[in-house]
Amino acid sequence: MKFTINNREYESYQLSNSQVLQLYTNPALSKEEKDELNNIIVNRFTYDLCPEAGEDDDDVFARFFSNFVNGKMHSKKKVAERMCNEHRYLQDQMFKVCLEYIKKLAENYGDGRYDGRNEWATKTSSLIVEQLRKIEWYI
Repeated sequence: MKFTINNREYESYQLSNSQVLQLYTNPALSKEEKDELNNIIVNRFTYDLCPEAGEDDDDVFARFFSNFVNGKMHSKKKVAERMCNEHRYLQDQMFKVCLEYIKKLAENYGDGRYDGRNEWATKTSSLIVEQLRKIEWYI
């Protein structure tokens, strides 16, 4: 189904979440259009936030975050700044997740589980972990 926003036509799969909500609140929508938008909302919610077979909440977050950085993120800097405005406890917990990620990337580097697409990340992670261990910092 096609929708028009600001005189531009979009297929339903091309709509961003904010465009879906913008359209959804339009009182002139037909029942068919409303049903299509309902399907988009439910499908995106299910895909982004609901566990698939065998997944737990940690798996769902990792999948969601992967999808976010693979097309929805516009600025790493803005994301980092926003995370730094969260509650101090949450900042601490998010940092611990980042450290665990760095440790896993460093392990991948040490085990040779990388290629040209993630070599910089794994090698840099390995250097970070190496330096933290040298100064006997928690890692």
